Amino acid sequence: MKKSLMFLALSTALIFGCKKDNENGSSEAAVKANLSKTWQAQSVKGITPSGFELNVYTKGSSVNLIDALGAFYVTFKNDGTFERSPLDGSTQPEKGTWTLGSDNKTITMKTTTGATLTYLADPVTANSATFRYNINVTNPTGLDAMIVEKAKAFGQTLPAGSYLNFNVIPK
Repeated sequence: MKKSLMFLALSTALIFGCKKDNENGSSEAAVKANLSKTWQAQSVKGITPSGFELNVYTKGSSVNLIDALGAFYVTFKNDGTFERSPLDGSTQPEKGTWTLGSDNKTITMKTTTGATLTYLADPVTANSATFRYNINVTNPTGLDAMIVEKAKAFGQTLPAGSYLNFNVIPK
């Protein structure tokens, strides 16, 4: 009987004591495999720290704050390189390298021009993902400047901590 109870206790500890690789149970290899493709925007929402949400872009909508997001794509390649559509009026895509953080959610992209872009990718599946991009409201350039200007046109000032949620699907 003691051996049975000890076996039961040990089995229970092993079953319930094991941690997942991350909160959604995806290993680094699984997340990288899911990310390694070309993604296109389905919708983009601007969100402030207070929880205010603004629809910035929705595929198929005739009323978008930033139509250029309709051409948004990002390709994450297995070899650790990426290509991203230009969002600042340039005609050349941004290229560089990407890495996945130890949390299996943070994507750090370093462009060939030296810029660093960081996205929080959560959740990521084979068929959809959400990429959170923090807006630089202090010293905005490129897409950040475009968003800050659009907000000003509507009489809004974006506070620090504002971000965009890109809901994307494979292209």
